Amino acid sequence: MMTRRLAWQCLAAAGMATAGVSRTEEHDYARRIFARINELRELHGAVALRWSEAVAACAKEQSVRKVELRFPGHDDPERGDVAQRLHSAGIDWGRCGENIFMERGWDDPVNFAVVFWWYSPGHQENMLNPEYTESGVGLAQGSDGTWFVTQIFVNPVPPGVRVRR
Repeated sequence: MMTRRLAWQCLAAAGMATAGVSRTEEHDYARRIFARINELRELHGAVALRWSEAVAACAKEQSVRKVELRFPGHDDPERGDVAQRLHSAGIDWGRCGENIFMERGWDDPVNFAVVFWWYSPGHQENMLNPEYTESGVGLAQGSDGTWFVTQIFVNPVPPGVRVRR
């Protein structure tokens, strides 16, 4: 289990920010967040999530829109909540959830996002929920250095089951 001391050590190791990273670095951050969430799931008896490119693209789009519009919360004023956004992207799901995170001042947002989610009961519930089997993470950084991180969790609809749209 991650202790508060370990959490702060992780944050200190992350370093302070310098804005402007490449798409490759953003993708690396996304995969590192995903890997860390899976480590925590396995430590707590949940099966590791599978990476979904489609879900990651939806998460990335949400983070980019947060940079552009700076709206609060989970609901995009034009695209709706996570369920509506997944539906619009053509992603079928039986259950879905979303963790979002925003911070400015750290060069590497990976550990900070994971620690923040870990100590928030609702976010931790999404991270450890055994009903979720797939996930994707997307990040975007504003010109002011602010990071927006979105992780979407889904339980895909089983093959052969029709989804009403």
